[in-house]
Amino acid sequence: MGIFHNVRAALVPATLAAATTMTLTMPQVVSAQETATAKPQKYRVAVLPVGRGSGTYLAGYLFYAPLTQRGTVGVVSFDSANPTVYDPYTWTDGRYTYRKTLPSIPSWSNSGGYINWINQWGLSAGYATRTDAASKTSVDNAVIWTPDGTPIDFLDSTETASHAVWVNDIGQVSGWTASTKADACSFGTSLAHTQAVMWEFGVLRKLGTLGGTDSYGEFINDLGQISGHSQSSNTPNAATGCPPFEPFIWQDGKMTAINPGNFGGAQGGTNYLDNRGQAVGFGTLKGDTEAHPFIWQGKLQDLSKVGTLGGAESSAYNVNDSGHVVGISYTADNAALRAVLWRGQKFVDLSTLKGDDCSEPFRINGRDQVVGVSFSCETGVEHAFLWENGQMVDLNTRIPANSGLQLQSGNWISDDGVIAAQAVLTSGPDKGAPRAVLLIPDGDCKEAAVPDVAVASADDVTPEATKEASAAAARTAVGMLRGAAGRVNPLLLKPFSPALFGQKSADGR
Repeated sequence: MGIFHNVRAALVPATLAAATTMTLTMPQVVSAQETATAKPQKYRVAVLPVGRGSGTYLAGYLFYAPLTQRGTVGVVSFDSANPTVYDPYTWTDGRYTYRKTLPSIPSWSNSGGYINWINQWGLSAGYATRTDAASKTSVDNAVIWTPDGTPIDFLDSTETASHAVWVNDIGQVSGWTASTKADACSFGTSLAHTQAVMWEFGVLRKLGTLGGTDSYGEFINDLGQISGHSQSSNTPNAATGCPPFEPFIWQDGKMTAINPGNFGGAQGGTNYLDNRGQAVGFGTLKGDTEAHPFIWQGKLQDLSKVGTLGGAESSAYNVNDSGHVVGISYTADNAALRAVLWRGQKFVDLSTLKGDDCSEPFRINGRDQVVGVSFSCETGVEHAFLWENGQMVDLNTRIPANSGLQLQSGNWISDDGVIAAQAVLTSGPDKGAPRAVLLIPDGDCKEAAVPDVAVASADDVTPEATKEASAAAARTAVGMLRGAAGRVNPLLLKPFSPALFGQKSADGR
C-alpha cells in the first residue's frame, strides 16, 4: 500500500514560489461558544437511491462529498453479497444517472467505478475498474463521465493504474498515472512509480516532479492551478525510510514547491485548493514527529503561529473564500484531536459533541458553517455535526425524529446550506445498512429543537473526565497517528474515517 493510499479504503474504495513565513501577532484562542446571530435551521432528508445494490456511500476524494451548487451529488451503491464492487451514479433533484462501466475488451471484465468529484456542468472525474479474467488482477483506469454517464478513458492500456482526482468547471482534470516499475514508496494504489498528470480536452500531460521520481496530482481549480505532492529527491529520509516529498502548485507548465523542505521534515501535502488559489495542507518538522498546518496563496503562512491546541500535530483541511481555514489539532497530551478554525488572527477550538473526545471537520462554506464528524477516539463511534454561530450541534437533532436514520458524518455543505451526509438505518430489515443522504434546509427550528446537551465546550469537561478520556484515547488515537519510531503518519493529516480509531494501526499498535 502506498504512502498516500487513502485510509477510506478500509470502508469504501481508494480515492489521498518560494515559501515565506509571515510575521504574526500573538494568537487569540477562543472557545467554541460564541454568540449565536441567526436562527438554527431544521432539515428535510433526501435518502439517495440504493440503485443496483443494498447500501450506499457518498463518493468523493478523501472525505469530501462531490456536491455541486446545482444540487448534483455523487454516490456509490454496493451489494452486500459483493461489497468490493461499487456502482457510481449521480443524483440531481430526483434524477438518477448511472455512471457506465468501460467498454468490454478481450480477457478483461468490468467491475464498477468511483466518482471523486463533479463540476458544475455535470462532468464526473474518477476511475472505472477492469479485472483480468485469468489472473483476477483488478486495475483502476482514470475516467471522465459525461453528464449522461458515458465514460471517457484517459489511457488505452489496462496494465497500469490511474485515477482522475478532480475536475474544474472548464473541464480540465487532475490526477495521476502509474508505471509498471515497482516502488515501495509509491503514492498510488499500486506499488509502482506515479506521475501527476493533467487531462485537457483529450490530451494527457505529465506534470513532472520536484526532483524525485514520484509525484501525485490532486486538486485543480478554475485558474488551471493544480496542487499535489512530489518527491524532492530520490534519497530515502532517515526517519521515514522513503524519499522526502513536498506540496506543490503547478501552473502554466511549471511545478513549484510551496513549502520547500516542509517545516524541516520529510513529508508534506495539500488537502484542498480553491478557485481563489488558496491551498491548505500540512508539513512535518525535523524528525517527522510533529506537523504544522499551512495556507498558501502566493506565499505560505504557518497556521500554528496563529494557534493550536498544544499537541504535536495539526493539519489544515479546507478553506472558504474568506480565507477561513478548518482542520484538526491534537490536544496538549497528544491523546485526542479536535476540529479547529483559523479565522484571520483568531484561533477557535470547535470542540466536540457531548460524550465524545474527538472531532474532525470536512468543509467550511462561505457562511462559516462547518460540517464534519464528532466521535470517540476509543471506539470510532461517529455523530455528524454542524458548527455555526459558535455552536457545535448534532445534526441528528435537526432532522425529523422518525427519519429512521443515524447521521454519522457531514461530508460537504454548499453555500446554500445543503449538506451531504453519511448515515445508517436504525430500524427495519436493513438496520445498520449505510445510506447516503442530502439534508435540505426546511425552515427555522423551534428553540427546543436544539438542546444544549448537543453542544460541548472545553469548559464543560471536568479534569477527571479529561484524564479518563485521554488515557483511553491514547491507546488508539496516538497509535493510529504514529508509525515506526513515533513518526507522523501522513494519512492521518488528511481527512480520514474516525471509525479507523477503533482498529489497530498498520504497525499493530
